[in-house]
Amino acid sequence: MSMTQIAFLRKADLPTNKQIQDTIQKLGYDFQVLSELEKQIDQDGLDCSINGHPTYFETYVDVANNAISENEADWINPDITNQDTAISFVWDADFAAGACIGLISIALTELSDALVYYMDDQMKYTREMLFADTPQFLDQLKKQNNKNIQQQGSATPGKTNIKAKETFWDNLKNKFK
Repeated sequence: MSMTQIAFLRKADLPTNKQIQDTIQKLGYDFQVLSELEKQIDQDGLDCSINGHPTYFETYVDVANNAISENEADWINPDITNQDTAISFVWDADFAAGACIGLISIALTELSDALVYYMDDQMKYTREMLFADTPQFLDQLKKQNNKNIQQQGSATPGKTNIKAKETFWDNLKNKFK
């Protein structure tokens, strides 16, 4: 199952990948855009890394109104005033991608006054919410990597007991399994 997060901003304010990378690094994160730093986010997707973990996710740039109608997101309309562009980030079971998208969204809020929405739960993200989610993605990434290392060292990996989850984060974690 894929997840979608959309940032709405003015096209004239869209920063370069280098500006995004520099902003995130100033926040203290080991983040890199892995190609074409002078380019802006476009339809080609984005290769980046967080804490040495490379990832890729899809990106789509469209007119703000088109993104709202395509995602049946009329609930966003009251917030959109002079934002003419939508950048959709789409990713699957990848905590590194989730962390990178969150950090890029923070950079877009700082550099372009972007409005950010997580479409799957019809939720508007504030900068503070994005900051709060990033360590959780990174913790899950670390756990996932540790689990992979343990499974590689074990001939018969143990069964895990999966129980029903109720919180937003638990639901999101289940999507990444």
